[in-house]
Parts: sequence; C-alpha cells; structure tokens
Amino acid sequence: MRNYRSLRFLQAGGGVLAAVAVGLVAPSARAVDCTAVDHKVVIAGSSAAQPFIGGVAVSFAKLSPPINIIYAKPGSCYGDQAMDANNTYAITASPIQFTGTAEMPTADPNGCTLSAGESLTIDIGASDVFAATCVDPAVTLADDVKDFQGPWQAMNFIVPAASSQHSISYEAAYLTYGFMTPDPGLPYDHAFSFQRNDKSGTQLMLGANIGVVANLWKGQTNIPGGAAIGSTQDLLDSMTTKLPSGTDPSKVIGIAASGDVDGKRDQVRVLPFQPKGETCGYTPDSDSSTTFDKANVRDGHYLPAGPLHLYAHAPGGSVANADVQKVLDALTGKTDPGFDLIHVEEKAGVVPDCAMRVSRTKDGGALASYMPAQSCECKWLSEAGATLPDSCKSCNADNDCNSAAPKCHYGFCEVK
Repeated sequence: MRNYRSLRFLQAGGGVLAAVAVGLVAPSARAVDCTAVDHKVVIAGSSAAQPFIGGVAVSFAKLSPPINIIYAKPGSCYGDQAMDANNTYAITASPIQFTGTAEMPTADPNGCTLSAGESLTIDIGASDVFAATCVDPAVTLADDVKDFQGPWQAMNFIVPAASSQHSISYEAAYLTYGFMTPDPGLPYDHAFSFQRNDKSGTQLMLGANIGVVANLWKGQTNIPGGAAIGSTQDLLDSMTTKLPSGTDPSKVIGIAASGDVDGKRDQVRVLPFQPKGETCGYTPDSDSSTTFDKANVRDGHYLPAGPLHLYAHAPGGSVANADVQKVLDALTGKTDPGFDLIHVEEKAGVVPDCAMRVSRTKDGGALASYMPAQSCECKWLSEAGATLPDSCKSCNADNDCNSAAPKCHYGFCEVK
C-alpha cells in the first residue's frame, strides 16, 4: 500500500498553506537534502504527466553531467498557480525523484528529502490544461511566464473491463457527472461514479468537453469505504479491487489519462467518446483493444485531448537557468536531448507535437489543421507498433526520399 503524505505549497508573503495529498514510498533512511542537489530542475503540477516526466527524468539522470528532475504532483492547477502573477509557491514536503527505466519509471524511495523549514522553488509548472481552464481559484499568469507546450495527452471516461458499457456520448457524460442523480435512463450509480477534484487536469479537460465545470462534478471523491481519492491509482483501485462485493460493474465509471490506463486494458476499458452533435464516438487509438497509435488524437477525431503545458518564467522568451531551459527544450521536442524522446513519449502514452496534425488554443475549443515544422509521424507509428504507410520509407538522408515525403527524420522519409 502506498504511504500518502502531505505536499504543502507555501504562498510567499501571506504565509498561507495549501495541503494536497501526494503518493510516495517513504525513504528508509535520511537521503540527500534536495536543496543540495546539483543541476536540479523542479517540476510541479500534473499527476497525469508522471509517466512522461518520470521517463524523461530517468533519462536525464543518465546524461553527463546529469540533470536531476525533482517532481511533485498535486494537480494541474497547482502547476498553473505556481506561475500566477500574484502568488509564488514552493515545495515544502514530499518531493519525488525517479528510478527504474525510461519505460517504467518509479518513485525512488531513496530520493532526496526536505527538512522542516526547507523549500524548493518551482522551475516549471506542469499542467494538462490551459491556465484559463482552472476555476477555483482562477489563474492569471505572470507577464513573463511562457507556455512551453509539450506532447499531447488524451483524457478518458473508463469503466471496468467486465462492464457492459461500450461508449459514452457528450449528453450521457453531462447527465452522469453534472446532476445530483444521474438520468434514470443511464446505467451509472453515483455511489460508483468516481472523479478526481477540481485541480485535476483530467477532470478539468473532460469537464471542458462535456460542459460541466470541474468544481461542479457529482459523484464519488472517496475510495469505497475509505479515504479521499488522491491519485489516479486510487481511482483505478476504487473501480476494481476496492469495489464492494457484488457490485454490478456496469454501474461503475471513472476518469483517467491514457498514460495511466494504456497498460491496464485487462482491468479497465476506455469508452469511445461521442462529441456533441456527432453520430458516433471515438477512442484515442484506432483500435482500443490492440493498438496504441493515438490515431484519433492525432487527427482530431478524439476531442478530450490537448498539449501538456510547461509554464516557466522566461523574460525575453528563454529561461535564465540553462538546465531548466534544456529540460524545456527536451520536453517540447525542440532539441535532441541525448536520448530517444519519442520512445519515452510512446511508452508514457503521450503524443509528440511532431506527430500531431491538429492544434487547439482552448480546452474543449475548436481544433485547427496543423503541420509541425519537422514531422515524426513514421517514427511515432514505428514506436507504437502500428502498420507503417508506404510513404514511411527507410532513409539515411534526404536524397533517399521522394517528392511525396522528401525529408529524412529519425530514419524515415517524412512529408516535412
């Protein structure tokens, strides 16, 4: 069982403390003091981004010299608030460092720690949603804060694998999570309609797509018979191992990011989402049973998705701390980080910008056609184990390619 400790954010000037729960395995002995770690970059916010940030952190730690990412996951809107014009937050407890592999990063029980009275300034606020989507409180970013956008994430409505439910419409999701009592024509029971909270990027993004503001959601915020749901794993446990005996799985529903459920298809099923006014629904992948290609995210058929926002103070467009800028350039795919970033992204269930064909400027808003400056579609599909189109010809240089896909990137001919 995980040990849930408190992650507190200290608001400078006012001395106001806000506490949120964070899952972390307690170290068995006093580890290195986090304030003494060299080449550290402190990231706080989205919990859904943990598989991606963890994979990148493990990879950066192997570079020479290493860059040491220290992470906290109180929720997306805390990442936004860390860059608010009127508030400065610092990590004062329960930092996370990562061990394992880029494919399976885990919280390091021997990672650095903080003593009473110590704190870490947040370098990067990580959020699954645009700052404007946060509602309680609303966030106004400082004038010098820049939104460095990273890979795209998909947020999902999920049901137990044994459920008889196989899709959900905008209207059904609105009635399930927007009313005190679900519509009697729907199968879900509020005793088993699980949610996160209004700081969760998963809930905020889905709320923006079904017309229910994140702080007005109905349903359960506690593990059955237990404590508050403090993480996606808590929510998944609530839907599977913690359900009361005899519960009809078709009455159960929850929410999670693709990165948290792609490896758990034997336990939960992602429901195809049918947007308002449409006649059919889509899952993030072209086949939610067998593939991980995120085809419907990439081309805009699956709407509850958007870029990971990496907010940082960047007067003049760049960050003064060279290590922080290097991490931002890597997370956003701007530069080669010295490891296979696209491989890390695929294993984390997120889609690199270079594989996207749509963009958006608002959560739940309209999508626009998009072509990145440098495409990596073939590399992405290869990593995802998908069938490659004929245009994805192997290459060593541009002159190995033809006019239909004239650029050689990552060993494949690409359109741009």
